[in-house]
Amino acid sequence: MCWMGRWLSILKVIYDKNDRKGKTNLYSLFIMDVSLGNKSYIYHFGYGYSKKRCTTIATWFINKYLPRHKLTIDIVHRSLMKDDCFGYLDVTNYFKPRDFTISLHSKMKEVDYVKTLLHELVHLKQWVEGTLTLKSGKTHYRGKNVSDVKYYEQPHEIEAFKLQEELYIQYNRDMCRSGKGKYNFKRLPQFTL
Repeated sequence: MCWMGRWLSILKVIYDKNDRKGKTNLYSLFIMDVSLGNKSYIYHFGYGYSKKRCTTIATWFINKYLPRHKLTIDIVHRSLMKDDCFGYLDVTNYFKPRDFTISLHSKMKEVDYVKTLLHELVHLKQWVEGTLTLKSGKTHYRGKNVSDVKYYEQPHEIEAFKLQEELYIQYNRDMCRSGKGKYNFKRLPQFTL
């Protein structure tokens, strides 16, 4: 029996014995084991989102922009109405950021979901590369304190908003070329109204 057959047998046993959350986490771990070669782990949970799209976007980004880093990423989907945002990134350890939690508003339109996740992944890349840091409780971008700058004027946010648009187009092109996934990625519009 090949290694894939062994994994499928294990998945079947765990699927029958565990609850839905355990199955989802193991499924995510299985996908990451095959696609990222045991370097990074992406866990996703919550409600109101496409598991396949979430995994595909995060895997694509990590493989393309941070392939050498061992990262742990939790992507949580929940209502962020009280937080008045579509998503945000939390870093577990500011000294050497490798563990992250991305919180995304559930039930977003597909285009908004993809762009928001890419936006937060840009911030993740900024933390990993050290361009975005926390010193004495203040956020620094490329060595400059940006804590007192208005949100839309912060240079790391300007970069993330710019890159989310470029990455959105690049992601759609890559997915259309590769033919990955059961979704028709060509149907995503190139702009939001």
